[in-house]
Amino acid sequence: MGDNPADSVSRRSFVKYSGAAGVTGALAGCSSTGGGDGDDGSDGSDGSDGSDGSDGSDGSDGGDAPDEVIIGSNHPLSGGLSNTGERMDQAVRLAAMLKNEAGGIESLDGAELSVISGDNEGAQELGGEVAQELIDDGASVLTGCYSSPVTSAATRTSESAGVPFVISVSVANSILRETQLNYAYRPQPPADQMAIDHARLLAETVRNAGEEIETAGLFYIDISFGQSIRDALREELPANDIEIVAETAYESGDTADTQVTSLRDADPDAVIATTYRPGTIELVNAMDNQDYQPDYLTGCSNAAMNDVSALEEMGDTVEGGFATNFALDPTSDRAAEVRSRFESEFDSGFDANVAMTYAATEVIIAAIEEAASADPDDINDALGSITVEDHIAAMPPITFADNGENENALAPLFQIQDLEDRVVAPEEFAETDVQF
Repeated sequence: MGDNPADSVSRRSFVKYSGAAGVTGALAGCSSTGGGDGDDGSDGSDGSDGSDGSDGSDGSDGGDAPDEVIIGSNHPLSGGLSNTGERMDQAVRLAAMLKNEAGGIESLDGAELSVISGDNEGAQELGGEVAQELIDDGASVLTGCYSSPVTSAATRTSESAGVPFVISVSVANSILRETQLNYAYRPQPPADQMAIDHARLLAETVRNAGEEIETAGLFYIDISFGQSIRDALREELPANDIEIVAETAYESGDTADTQVTSLRDADPDAVIATTYRPGTIELVNAMDNQDYQPDYLTGCSNAAMNDVSALEEMGDTVEGGFATNFALDPTSDRAAEVRSRFESEFDSGFDANVAMTYAATEVIIAAIEEAASADPDDINDALGSITVEDHIAAMPPITFADNGENENALAPLFQIQDLEDRVVAPEEFAETDVQF
């Protein structure tokens, strides 16, 4: 999967995977075109002569189906990103749990999904190490990792091992475009799409309400994640008649006093924050300390502005602010059921990153069902051709281009109303009107 579709032969066959309305029914592995009876191009065999430990069978025609398929979850379960990373891991587990409750992998005679988890601690050097450990422990497909540098390392290890990797959350463009990867897929919008959606939806929403937005200041974490968003916003904001008048980089663990002073001096209409939860909280604390409030405080790929506990901690300063990120589809009853089950199961908040991780796991489950196999190559072939219509994210059906990017990726616009993140654009996913 290179950047140019001509770099590789497309395996796309527009396979559909749709579910029923209920939570468990929607994950039960409903029928789809293609499947396990040899029409995945393998003549009913995974071509491994039994070397996958399943007596020569992928669950189609050659023998007994495997009893389980293992998903490896590679997320920060400790360290500064663990507040979100733990819940992302729980989202993977819930998706597998609900699939098993609904009868398991139908195309594999009810084989159960197992999830094994590894803690990358948010450290780049552990991304690949944890990925290899999960593979060694039997994972047929991986997901992760939240931090873009960690995901970059993990996808390269997975590529070398020939095991598919479905990114849960990581936006840096370079992950899939710096090196040709044939085993990596990203359901979420990457940095450039995040910036496109943020600049367009923010400008349209504000101006359609009769308000003005002409200038912006950027506050970003100085790693590949933040730099990718910054670079894309440099193009997309001017394209929407918004001039960038200040750029301020932030190092994890630092204070944001100097950056806020620079932003206050530049006096932009909007401050756009691209960083993790702790960095956004530090930004707001520094703004409060300096009694500074722009007309619009916004976040582009910003975890804190979609995290209820963080919003409550930041308080009135973020009320009315905007954020572009992944979203649980607020118009879907099934998505609401999944959220309710998560909150009751784990006594924890179901924010945008958790919703996108759950949707990524839905993609994995759909591919396993379509492949009718626990073999990584068969699952990879299914990922390259599948279209997942019934998922809980606020975006159109998920289907992958030859470079592994979701062709229909979307980052909706939220507004903070009563310290809750509410989708306000685009219209087809809006749950409420914008307020000024």
